[in-house]
Amino acid sequence: MSQLGRSLLVASYLLLCILLGGSGQGVWRNLALQLLGIALIAWATLFPSKPDDPDDRPVFLYLLGAFAAAVVLLQLIPLPAGFWPELPGRSALAERLSLLGDELPSLPISMAPDRSVMALFAAIPGLALFIAVKMLRPSPAWLAAAVVLGLAASIAVGALQVAGGAQSWAYLYPVTNSGAVGLFANRNHMGTLLLVTIPFAAALLVTTRSDRGGSKQGRVAIGVAALVLVAIGIVLNGSLAVLALALPVMAASAALVPAAIRWRKLALSLAALGIAAAIGLLAANPVGEASRFAADTSIQSRVGMWATTTEAIRDTMPVGTGLGTFSLIYRQYEDPALVNSEYVNHAHNDYLELALELGLAGIVLMALFLGWWIIAAAKVWTSPLSTPFGRAATVASAVILAHSVVDYPLRTSAIAAIFGVAIALIAQRLRSTPARSTRHVKLG
Repeated sequence: MSQLGRSLLVASYLLLCILLGGSGQGVWRNLALQLLGIALIAWATLFPSKPDDPDDRPVFLYLLGAFAAAVVLLQLIPLPAGFWPELPGRSALAERLSLLGDELPSLPISMAPDRSVMALFAAIPGLALFIAVKMLRPSPAWLAAAVVLGLAASIAVGALQVAGGAQSWAYLYPVTNSGAVGLFANRNHMGTLLLVTIPFAAALLVTTRSDRGGSKQGRVAIGVAALVLVAIGIVLNGSLAVLALALPVMAASAALVPAAIRWRKLALSLAALGIAAAIGLLAANPVGEASRFAADTSIQSRVGMWATTTEAIRDTMPVGTGLGTFSLIYRQYEDPALVNSEYVNHAHNDYLELALELGLAGIVLMALFLGWWIIAAAKVWTSPLSTPFGRAATVASAVILAHSVVDYPLRTSAIAAIFGVAIALIAQRLRSTPARSTRHVKLG
């Protein structure tokens, strides 16, 4: 397959993930993305763009992925009836089963194996795009353009939602925020798409200088249009997360410009401080529309949710409760007197949620990945051989990782797909020195 064909294939799947993967509520849409993702993994593995270069393999990430898969699979293995009740946090379940009068069954570590399996399948789109970008080597410009087109579609849907009011037909999911949520069910997840588009649009603009021919005008148009779309989207969306994170992300994206190399460190430092301040602001803010509920309900601030989640983590450490089991476990720690029709489905902190679900192994996995990301991102920004798209990928992934402190954007196939692309672009090999050129001497 030609470079154009590979780029079109991967970019099309990325765009499809953005269009269809805005919420876990879209069961059939997500299933279609997962099946297509499996097909994409198979194609990329069987027909890579070139023979596998051992020096270009992200061995650490592959080992980390294998470790993560092993942890989840071990959670699904049934344990003897005399063993699992001794695990932390299982005594109450064992007592309830004993009241039925039957012998205790063999059960796995996961307290909801079906949810764990579903959570594994939900990871396919992001994994598929990571593998496809690494193996097929599509043009980063095509991937950036796919993100821009996905944002354009989401903003168009968001405008229809605002125009139609709270009962608009344009809302795609039955349980959703009001306002411009676009292709998502959660306004903040739409905000994440807005934010990650900024660095990719900036990269499209920056790379026009190296173009020759007609593609330069097209890429400039896409980059400018994307920035205009982001501005429109921010106004329509109204998410506090977007408003808090937009300026730091813009500062980091501006550092992509070659002329900014002198003040790049300052811009990145200010962006990091701005993101930290924004996270602090969001942490103290009520979740979503929770501020309209009275204080005597189970809906709390993020800090309140984190405290409840931390209590559950202490009770189930070090084995965890099983991937995808958060909402099931959280209900056991809520005050029954405060529970109403509104419920907590996520911790609004993916790090705490994974610590609860995967236990000590999950904490180790997150620490190892974040350590790799910090080192790899620093290498991208300091290497003269890195590209604007590689730097844009560090900004986009930083946005997602930071937003995950106060929300759960990676629980959607759309954001997970963009994250998979970003990590693959960051993981591209950067030689310490340019390849030596061969000099030919003509004798005689």
